[in-house]
Amino acid sequence: MSKTDALLHKLVERINAAPNARPALSLVVPGVRTGFDSVVRESHLRMIRSLARTYQQFGVQLIVDQATLGKVGIDELSDDELIALHRDLDRARECIRDDVSFEDAGLIRHSFD
Repeated sequence: MSKTDALLHKLVERINAAPNARPALSLVVPGVRTGFDSVVRESHLRMIRSLARTYQQFGVQLIVDQATLGKVGIDELSDDELIALHRDLDRARECIRDDVSFEDAGLIRHSFD
């Protein structure tokens, strides 16, 4: 058994030992450069996920999907892309509050480069 297999086996054992507990895992994508430390980056990711979940009935997932076009998910976003998405979701929240469409606010792109 290789060292990697042994570590994976240990991880599976720990997860199975507490089936109702969710491990705090995050994806580390090779090649994604980050200036944020892990706490700041995870805070932005958590807030983006929370905003998307809270306002899902208003269609904010479209904004997230638009930002992650061609990527596996938000974990692959650079720091600048992550901040831009977080700002867009904050703006979307304001649009929902003020009854302004996402299109009128410029949050929905109609062309993709």
